[in-house]
Amino acid sequence: MPGAATAFREVMRTPLKNRAIAIAACAALLAAAGMLLWRENASRAVPSRALPGANVLLITLDTTRADRIGAYGWQRAETPHLDALAREGIVFENCIAPSGYTLPSHSSIMTGLYPPRHGVRLNGEAALADSRTTLAERLSERGYATAAFVAAFVLDKRWGLAQGFDHYDDEFQLDPGQRLDLARVQRPADEVVDAALEWLEGRDRAKAFFGWVHLYDPHVPYDPPEPFRSRFAAGGPSSLYDGEIAFVDSQLARLLKWLDRENLANDTVVIVVGDHGEGLGSHGEGEHGYYVYDYTVRVPLILRVPGVPATRVRTQVRTIDLLPTLADLVMGQPAEPVQGTTLLPLLDGDSADHPPYAYSESMVTYLQYGWSALYSLRTNDYKYIEAPRRELYELGTDPGETVNRFDDMRRVALELRNELTRMREEDSRQESEVQEANLDEETLRMLASLGYVGGASVRPSDDGDLADPKDKLHLFESVGYAGNLMSKNEHREAAEVLEIILEEDPAIPQARFLLASVYRELGERQKAGDILDAYLREEPDNLRALMSRAEIFAEEGRRDEVLALARRVLASDEQNARAYELMADVYMGENDHASALPLLRKAVEIQPKLSRSRINLAAARLATGDAAEAERELVSIIEQHPKFPLANFHLGLIREQQGRFGEARRAYRAEIENNPKTFVARVNLGTLLLRLGEIEQAEAIMRESIELDPDNPRPYLLLGQALLSRPARLPEVERLARDGLRHADEPEMKALGYFLLADVYSRQGRGEEEREAARMGNHYRAQIRRGGPASGARS
Repeated sequence: MPGAATAFREVMRTPLKNRAIAIAACAALLAAAGMLLWRENASRAVPSRALPGANVLLITLDTTRADRIGAYGWQRAETPHLDALAREGIVFENCIAPSGYTLPSHSSIMTGLYPPRHGVRLNGEAALADSRTTLAERLSERGYATAAFVAAFVLDKRWGLAQGFDHYDDEFQLDPGQRLDLARVQRPADEVVDAALEWLEGRDRAKAFFGWVHLYDPHVPYDPPEPFRSRFAAGGPSSLYDGEIAFVDSQLARLLKWLDRENLANDTVVIVVGDHGEGLGSHGEGEHGYYVYDYTVRVPLILRVPGVPATRVRTQVRTIDLLPTLADLVMGQPAEPVQGTTLLPLLDGDSADHPPYAYSESMVTYLQYGWSALYSLRTNDYKYIEAPRRELYELGTDPGETVNRFDDMRRVALELRNELTRMREEDSRQESEVQEANLDEETLRMLASLGYVGGASVRPSDDGDLADPKDKLHLFESVGYAGNLMSKNEHREAAEVLEIILEEDPAIPQARFLLASVYRELGERQKAGDILDAYLREEPDNLRALMSRAEIFAEEGRRDEVLALARRVLASDEQNARAYELMADVYMGENDHASALPLLRKAVEIQPKLSRSRINLAAARLATGDAAEAERELVSIIEQHPKFPLANFHLGLIREQQGRFGEARRAYRAEIENNPKTFVARVNLGTLLLRLGEIEQAEAIMRESIELDPDNPRPYLLLGQALLSRPARLPEVERLARDGLRHADEPEMKALGYFLLADVYSRQGRGEEEREAARMGNHYRAQIRRGGPASGARS
């Protein structure tokens, strides 16, 4: 992208515009309803509306603003099925999400807790702790069949939301080495609904079901399929966003029609809820997660409950209220302990006991950028935002939150601020377990493109010296721009942009980690290491910085440093799967499979999700003589993911050792077909074909191997062996032997090369050259016998 960094530098030189603060002329009294003290859910009798054992279908609409749906007043919406559901059910006009990020918001839906209490504050930073009790776990305990179908990698089971689900459909096709934006790996709504309908059709019909269907399409990039793209393209990105919602609406219809077709509509509670909204340029924010204005936190919530007449509820509710509501409806008892409150009294117009406050937060500004966090407290009528420059909005007259009334409505602001302070203090007294997500090497490498392997080790505070995010949006957007450059492999341009950002604000953790990642990609490990070393001097216990530093040491072959840092990580986090993987890699590289084996077992125990650790575990078992267990592991991997890299290759090794050459050949060919750039499978297949006397096929495979890895000596030498029996090809064999020796560093390859030359010279009657080549071959063979370094296993 020539010139991108230069253009960016010019933008960065433009002075930040002063933000005008419009102050209204008069103060207002508190709303007549009053500011009741917020309190947690109390025990109450099971309501008369209860439907014990009813099915539950929960549909979460990612990145969906309430005000872009027809039922919520958007005139340009094409949401006929959502609108019809709204006419049949209960529409909550003011439902507030606690976060502008997918994982924290869904964690709140599933636990009935705010993020400070359940511990998940950002995407990709931590997992929902096993100690938290989810909606799925509660329903599973009551005999429900449970299944989830998620559309985005940000909700992959690595992050803890699979708790309680019998079936968790999160199969995303991630190519090894792919640069991954955590939020952009997704499945379209039709694929997710296909999977959900397949499970619904085949479920155990003797049980009630809880199905969660997550639809992600309104998230960037806005690219709806036809015919929606053509219908909405003329209006630009904002219109295409509407097109994505229209597409999601069409897929929601398939689920609702299935309920009708199966005569289950009268036995199923249907919930449609958003997790957060989208900026679309409001307050300068293109996407979401930075600010806590209503375009991010006000989401649609529609319930269809059998036997309950249609109504609209203006009283403000929260997404944390869904779990206690379902506990009342279908579980037969209140859910405790939670922070949400059942919504059932609101259906009868009784709002007296419903908490008037809804809490939301933005932690990305603090945890990843080192600026102030943003906390908001909202009522039906007002929104207070705690920031270095505090904000108050009167929502009835200013739904776009454009006029800050903090200075002229101090009484309202003080009431809300005091309540927010009380809530935060109460949350701080409650234990909030933070559980690190156990990510395998491939996932960590892929997440690095947007810095998810970074992040500061800081925790929320009231430090008034921190920068106001309102002054830093340009830097936040700029870091995102650098991440986009990285995702397109434009690393040099990304480095220039990040360097400019750090000139203005040198302390941004996200930018520092990203720049270290960029330098690694550019092969400039010293620069990457210097950044991480500087960070670790400030935050010596930051686990992700330690792991990133260890990975650079691994790339440099500094085994002692890798082992030392990995052990340092495990001293703080004994469940860190990646630390075990790194230590195992050191031992595998030394062919010390016995030492690697227990480390790999531990890594797989912690993170059973299919990853390279399971392949390495099978390889270590094979190398230590446990071929039967290795074979079972590989067969299991191939059943789950037939194209998983190296699975068929290692199965081919086992088949070859067993003398089952036909099966070995098929396994090697399957590996090549599934992963066309594989080198080791080609070399092993070529060797096997040579062993079977299939010279022409062996020659073709070896030439492909040379083309794939021209610096590797093995295919040159094996091809030379294949051609040795053909006298007319001896000059070519000599060239191949010399090419192999030129690239060989290890005694095994050097011995093989010199013995190949000796054989050529013998056949040509070149006695003196034969003896010298044989002498060199014996020299390197003796070095191998004395324990010198060898090339290792054929894998």
